[in-house]
Amino acid sequence: MRHVIISVFAVMATASSALAVEPNGAMLRGLNAFDREMTELMTRWEIPGGSLAVSYKGRLMMARGYGLANRESNEQATPRTLFRLGSLSKPITAVAALLLMQDGKLDLDAPVLPLLGEDGPRPGAIRDPRVNDITVRQLLQHRMGLDREKSGDPVFMPGNAAAAKRQNAAMPATCVTLLRDGLERQLDFAPGERNAYSNVGYCMLGLIVARTAGRPYEDFVRQRIFTPAHVGGFVLGRTTTKAHGEATYYDFPGSELYNAMPGVASGKVPAPYGAYSLEMMDGYGNWLGAPAEFLRFMLTIDGQRGSALLSKDTVHKMLARPDSETKAVYYGLGFSARAATGGHNWWHSGSQSGATAFAVRTAEGYGWVAAFNMRPKDQGKFFDDLDRTLWRAAKAVPSWPEGDLFDQIR
Repeated sequence: MRHVIISVFAVMATASSALAVEPNGAMLRGLNAFDREMTELMTRWEIPGGSLAVSYKGRLMMARGYGLANRESNEQATPRTLFRLGSLSKPITAVAALLLMQDGKLDLDAPVLPLLGEDGPRPGAIRDPRVNDITVRQLLQHRMGLDREKSGDPVFMPGNAAAAKRQNAAMPATCVTLLRDGLERQLDFAPGERNAYSNVGYCMLGLIVARTAGRPYEDFVRQRIFTPAHVGGFVLGRTTTKAHGEATYYDFPGSELYNAMPGVASGKVPAPYGAYSLEMMDGYGNWLGAPAEFLRFMLTIDGQRGSALLSKDTVHKMLARPDSETKAVYYGLGFSARAATGGHNWWHSGSQSGATAFAVRTAEGYGWVAAFNMRPKDQGKFFDDLDRTLWRAAKAVPSWPEGDLFDQIR
């Protein structure tokens, strides 16, 4: 597989200390603060390329590209550049599940095991009877009982190899292998007791969506979400092969090569191109897209733009605080949320080696989605910096202009 891996030496290159090209794309008058703040942010973190889309009350204010999508060919990042969205895939899967609920085909409080059918745990292999209590709602809320901080995340090495070995399965371990292994082991806490982010939980959701809908996950998402929302350009990514218009990904400056995940690549590889398998992540981390298109999707969920994908009651459920949750910030059904004057702020981040993404909707009517072709070493500090940066830019706008650029970016 070595011949399909995108130039090892290319992706080892570190980002320059300043952006090599000027921002490009469409922007309405008075939003220059976003260009300034994004340029300074990417220079601070040595990020090669990125893209940002900003909306106000359902109208697209700007869609801009920054820096380089590919440093070796000097290709600019543009508003149409596709980026790995990572866990921004989870809200897509969550909306798919909520659509099935609206259709009367999926009960959020139904036990998960019967929905998995033959893809579930092997007969007699369940060690912890509490797995029988896991519901669809708990998968959506990351409350299924698995805690990757305790038992590891089998999506990545070395957990992936361990899960495959326990299941006597090939590598990379598939979603079915991972969910079986998780449900056949001891849970880390009682389902519903607390929140613990779980890729395995959303792998199950993707499978449940497909089984309940009676068609492949990708087909259902395209037919019931992307087509009615008029969202274009989304594709499922591949680990070692670029899609048309996709960015090249760079590990953070000073990073080393990694041992390739067996079955994905061989030898030592840059982390974005073989240290994990993108193909196995469809329900929780595999979508590629442009920020402006993901923003269009977010605005259509509740009908701030176009016909709403979800009813008002379903959106209320999506953003509701889980039972027993006392924190101001919580994870609802597919989004993190916090109550704010006039409604909720809701958001999601995405993070994989070589890629970061961030999507926000606010009660004040702001919306923004940003994506980059590098994940900084300290990703927690980066997301905090990114959040402050975009709020600072929004507050610097003297008066939000009229107009709507959505039709201009296709």
